[in-house]
Amino acid sequence: NFTRMYTKVSALADKEGPCIKLLQQSTLDDVSSATIARIVAFESTLVVRPIEIPNNDRHSMASRAEVIDDASTTADEMSTDDSSSETVIPVYQNKAEEKLVQEMLKVYGDEKECVVFDTNPTPLAKVISRSLWPKSPKDFTLGLRVDAIDHRNHWFPGSVIEIVVDGDENNPDEEAEERVDMEPTTKVKVHFDNFSTKWDEIYSIESFNESRVCPLYSHATPRHKPTEFAVHHRALDRKTKTYYLFGQSYYIQCHNEWSTARAGAHILAQASRFLEIPPFRNSENGKKSEAVDRKIAEKERNEARKVISRVIEALIKSDRKYMESAIACGKEAQENEEHAPFDITVMSNILSKKLSEVLPLLPFDVRVTTASSPLGTNEEESSYPFSLVRTIGNYMNARHALVLNWRERPEKDNNQKPLAKKQFLYSPPFLASHRQSRALLYANQKDPSGNATVKRHPSSSHGGLSIGVCLTEFCKEQQLDATGCWRCPVCKREREGKQSMTLWNLPDLLTFHLKRFNASSRWREKISTRVDFPLTGLNMREWCDKESPLYQESDDEGFIYDLVGVVNHYGGMTGGHYVAMCKATACGPDGDEEVAYSFNGEGVSELEVADEESAAPSSGWRNLGRTAKEKDSSSNASAKAVAESAEPLWLQFDDDLVEPLPPRNIVSETAYVLFYRRRRMRPANIAKYSPLG
Repeated sequence: NFTRMYTKVSALADKEGPCIKLLQQSTLDDVSSATIARIVAFESTLVVRPIEIPNNDRHSMASRAEVIDDASTTADEMSTDDSSSETVIPVYQNKAEEKLVQEMLKVYGDEKECVVFDTNPTPLAKVISRSLWPKSPKDFTLGLRVDAIDHRNHWFPGSVIEIVVDGDENNPDEEAEERVDMEPTTKVKVHFDNFSTKWDEIYSIESFNESRVCPLYSHATPRHKPTEFAVHHRALDRKTKTYYLFGQSYYIQCHNEWSTARAGAHILAQASRFLEIPPFRNSENGKKSEAVDRKIAEKERNEARKVISRVIEALIKSDRKYMESAIACGKEAQENEEHAPFDITVMSNILSKKLSEVLPLLPFDVRVTTASSPLGTNEEESSYPFSLVRTIGNYMNARHALVLNWRERPEKDNNQKPLAKKQFLYSPPFLASHRQSRALLYANQKDPSGNATVKRHPSSSHGGLSIGVCLTEFCKEQQLDATGCWRCPVCKREREGKQSMTLWNLPDLLTFHLKRFNASSRWREKISTRVDFPLTGLNMREWCDKESPLYQESDDEGFIYDLVGVVNHYGGMTGGHYVAMCKATACGPDGDEEVAYSFNGEGVSELEVADEESAAPSSGWRNLGRTAKEKDSSSNASAKAVAESAEPLWLQFDDDLVEPLPPRNIVSETAYVLFYRRRRMRPANIAKYSPLG
């Protein structure tokens, strides 16, 4: 059941990823240094719309340089002589900017918006900030984007989130009669981008006139990267009355100057991927109840996608109208000083009325929560605001995350027929496999009995064996000869028979003991054949009994194992030494493992072990190892390589020496015992193996 499966994702730091590292380590001619890795890649959710600007206009825009700040310049350093209360702030800085805005308004919010392109509205936001710039307290507007001085005298971009009217807050000890005669003072509260609410500042009109509050990006520097946050799928367990996470979580990007309404359209468009009609599965053949449920679900998914389209259309149109009206208000203000102040209330009310009719029809609620508590265990969770007066870059920050709170389907369809089972409209997304990579990973061969193709486990390029070949040989049917006959429990006679071994059940922790020692009456030897094994993604389904409950009830996720440790044996039959290799995974504050990649690579480089002749004179196994000087040199080189890599960290434990090593060195002919862990462990074992306190 996919509703009980949850895939946690982590953001990749700004450095070269594993593909670049693998490319640097290998060449086309050197096939022995290649590493096979299975990587899940997410496409960027933004497709920036190209806006054509003539070259002469670009030069005109660049000729008037804007004053920018790196958030460390103080207000005194940024102040100029021409900034006074009588200064008129023009809507456009030059003709080129005016042409750019006109071109953007032609395409912003058109039929391709949020379907083909995602327009970056930063130039429009700067013009709107100047268009709505207040000259008096009555001109204050909610959502006004500004550059403001914080309490440390530094510039940061922010938004007006509240208009505060206070006449007696500053003088609580005065007599009531005196407070009645005082005129209330109108101020604004500014929330800074990427800061918590405790850093909000309140400014008066004097701050605007004294240039302590300026138009957007006249001092602060706009962020070049879009706002990014995680999106989780969540549902309510009826029995326990608690929430649980399920499905494929993902990251979404939004342009910083999008309103939360426009960003909401982008969020819903991305969420519609989880309402795609899944392909028909063979497991449903012959099950009439599931086939009926499927048809009903397909119809409901189509209806849900239509509702999402209606919501997106309303959000895009309202956002476009807001942009056009705000810029038009600035033009009117320049031509007529007695113009009416810009009022966003009417447009906001119209949008709210439309959304109140269609949002309850969605198969999920969009909620905002903290990134550390997507289950909603804190009081900071709230509904996502589809607003025109708040930008997504100002509302969301790195400490926030979104949750799609899925609603359970009704227990009966429109004809009042009970459904076979309760479920959500969530559909797992399609994961495409790179064609060339798939051809390298799984070579196919024709089955001798027909034209069907079967999966073949390729042999190692080092002349060794794949662990799949070993498992197939282990489970192969064998003919019992006369010396090993089977004794029939009925007739009590020895009979010739056949013997085969398959796996009936699988543990969470799976151990492979490779046969490295061969002994007979005349001869004893160590088997040094190399066995290649995957670091992650070992699928054990092929070697399980097809009649076992595990094979019939579990999906592929229940058969997937990841390598967590290896015990290597150095030496021979008369003596040797054991060296362990363990996978070290970082844990977050909540104790959950933080996994950014899923690797399925076959390491191919052998451990660099010195020959007996070149080693320093010693006794026992150490003749096969490295000198202390060589260990220190190798340790430093390995530590440097691992620090620059984005792959998981593997550590080698050689007595009291612990050193990191690249994952490509895990697989070697010295591997003796392998330790695998099931990717989806049983809940009881998760609690058992989790550290307390």
